Amino acid sequence: MKPNCIDISTWQQNVDFNKVKASGVTAVIIRAGFSTVKDNQFENHYKGARAAGLNIGAYWYSYAYDTYESAQEAKACAKILKGKSFDLPVYYDMEEAGQMSLGMNTLTDVACSFLETLKAGGFRVGIYSSPSWFTSCLNYELLKSKYSVWLAHWSSSHSRACDIWQYGVGRVNGVSGDCDCNIIENSAVVSGSCVGNKDEYCAVKDVQRLLNIQFSAGLDVDGIYGSRTRKALVRALQNELNNNGANLAVDGIFGACTGLAVTNLAAGAKGDLVKILQAMLICKGYNIILDGIFGSQTDAAVRAFQSDNGLYVDGVAGRATFGTLVS
Repeated sequence: MKPNCIDISTWQQNVDFNKVKASGVTAVIIRAGFSTVKDNQFENHYKGARAAGLNIGAYWYSYAYDTYESAQEAKACAKILKGKSFDLPVYYDMEEAGQMSLGMNTLTDVACSFLETLKAGGFRVGIYSSPSWFTSCLNYELLKSKYSVWLAHWSSSHSRACDIWQYGVGRVNGVSGDCDCNIIENSAVVSGSCVGNKDEYCAVKDVQRLLNIQFSAGLDVDGIYGSRTRKALVRALQNELNNNGANLAVDGIFGACTGLAVTNLAAGAKGDLVKILQAMLICKGYNIILDGIFGSQTDAAVRAFQSDNGLYVDGVAGRATFGTLVS
């Protein structure tokens, strides 16, 4: 698994961010501080990442035991971040063992106090924690409905929906030693996204961001659905089919072998293949959310596309539907 985002703190020093970017990483989330203390590498990390042209987010490690303390942490964080720009949200990192005895209601209130205080200062915000915390310590559904979610689930897959998935540690060129590795799963978490906007030009930009962030497509984010974006979509499809054992040449051409390898997708399906299907539909002018979930909206769009293009209308995206989408 290859990260498109890393997170770093005082434990990573003298980072060569140009090498990090050349390795395929597009974003870095930098620890700004903890409690009310500034991370001693934050300024160096921010300056280096910005100079290299990486997308930047920040996080703050919580030691708060009540809402007053978390509000004070947010004020300290805002002071440190003042005057800097961020492409990803500022995340509140909640994982301190001693906090667990406070209970779900109190800990959720602590989180919201920090996040709302920072949000009032004009920052985009989110919550970082693990599956066990989101089950026993934090009201996941409430937090997810209001804020971005960065999930720490060190495994080959993850158990909860999230914008960013921290899947483990690894080596990245430009960083001495290990660092935390992440996948940005929701391109809308990068600032400037316009997911949900009905403007077709804007929606195609979302697709191009997704292809750049998740599949290293190297596209200009120009909102134009041309041959380069179409080929990048096919390459993304081929890569995902290969992850399922297809052994295709990743050439951006939807030929016979790619068609034969296509897996039928229908209502209830989830994952990156669904996200690619949604991206293709968006580029054809269908207004849907790019979330990787084959729900009622995607089902309706598939059926409409099939009807509009003389295909059998069954709501199942198979070889014929995918082939027509990229023709």
